[in-house]
Amino acid sequence: MTDPYSFLGESLTAAARRRRHNGDGAPRSVRAWLARRLNAAVIAVALVLGGGAIAVAATGLLNGSPVKDPAGTPTPTSGSGVPVAAGGSQLAAITADPEGGLPWAIQLVHTTRGELCVQIGRVHDGQIGQLGIDGAFHDDGRFHPLSPDVLPEYGGGYADISCVLPGETLMGSQPTQDRNAEWMVGPRKAKPARDLRAISFGVLGPHAVSVSYRTSTGAGTRTVPVSRGTGAYMIVQPIGPVVPPIVLGGFSGGFISGDEVSGEPGPERFDMVRTVTFRFGALVCSIGSIPPGAKRCPTPPPPPQSAFGPPTRSLHLPVRVKAVAQSQAKCRAAFLLIPCYRAEVEFKAPYAITSAGSEYEVEAGSTCKNARPSGWSLNEDVARGQTVRTVSSGLFNCTSIDEFQVRYMNASRRFAGSSTGHGHESVIIGAGFIGKPARGESLPLVHPVHVVRARPRRH
Repeated sequence: MTDPYSFLGESLTAAARRRRHNGDGAPRSVRAWLARRLNAAVIAVALVLGGGAIAVAATGLLNGSPVKDPAGTPTPTSGSGVPVAAGGSQLAAITADPEGGLPWAIQLVHTTRGELCVQIGRVHDGQIGQLGIDGAFHDDGRFHPLSPDVLPEYGGGYADISCVLPGETLMGSQPTQDRNAEWMVGPRKAKPARDLRAISFGVLGPHAVSVSYRTSTGAGTRTVPVSRGTGAYMIVQPIGPVVPPIVLGGFSGGFISGDEVSGEPGPERFDMVRTVTFRFGALVCSIGSIPPGAKRCPTPPPPPQSAFGPPTRSLHLPVRVKAVAQSQAKCRAAFLLIPCYRAEVEFKAPYAITSAGSEYEVEAGSTCKNARPSGWSLNEDVARGQTVRTVSSGLFNCTSIDEFQVRYMNASRRFAGSSTGHGHESVIIGAGFIGKPARGESLPLVHPVHVVRARPRRH
């Protein structure tokens, strides 16, 4: 285990040595007293931190560098957006750590693109963040704040952050979470049980009342209330007497409409939550494992299968495409032959994009078998009638016959019966080509490459 205060003790000791070397004139008895005091402080910290606990005095833990977003500075009109100006973030579901020390919590962030994002971490001095222990932040022993504007973008993995749209619910779990709260950054390595936590968390909406979960000791189940108004919950437990193999956690989602609830606690062995209870006026009901005498919440009819498939109706609007040659250095970096290209696609947007609930995406098809173009998403706000120019994220070698189909995807309309359904149906805008296909020729389309975001994609 890394001692979060070792650097403090070393710094003080080094300072005392420098002072003695400079001839401060202090009597030998005074220097001996100072040395004993330093040793006593180091011993006291070691005792507090013994046994794998991270029990530190709130006034003694120093702040380190903030958790950074490798995607760069977020913008209000793309990705998940940025926190709204007023009341953009709040701490919820503050929960004790089983070995003491800094508690865990959820930070709820409302964004400019209409999402509710959930950050997970440890809490120090009213802030959520991560600890520089067990390999994180070079074991500097400091607290690293997690700003509300660190939100999931493509290329995430720096923190445990999930986002949902209005009306959606989210339940997540991680059976072998690092106690430093760093979320799967860098290679995982085997750790003793005391250095891991089993966590479960989520946001279930204002109608949620409580969650029931199985304990890690196998002593049955416990029921705890969720945060009022948000339905946020956070459960942190030791991983149990038998260390499980390192496995990834998971997410499950649903939605609430009226008094109907979609989604169930996952049946996987690493998911602790067994039952979720809701209140809709006089109706108290549950989902998951229903206790004797309890009522099961009404569920809406399943959405038609077409709601989850690609759109079939096309507006047949013009789409212009051209191949943009890339430098030899970029081709080599992508392990492609020279010349290689990106595709530039241009079209006029028939619908506005004002939130993360909808987006334009491009799907690519090609007669080429190797190094073919791939699809991508815009994931940003677009004005109605705006001329959109977008460039492919991936490079490719083929420029024989390549099709680029532009689609408008409205994820919010997938929630059958949900109040979040709004806007237009998902539809094909049109298609453009590099090269000339034969009459009636249909090219195999490659689905857009969505780097996995924390919230489940609904495309």
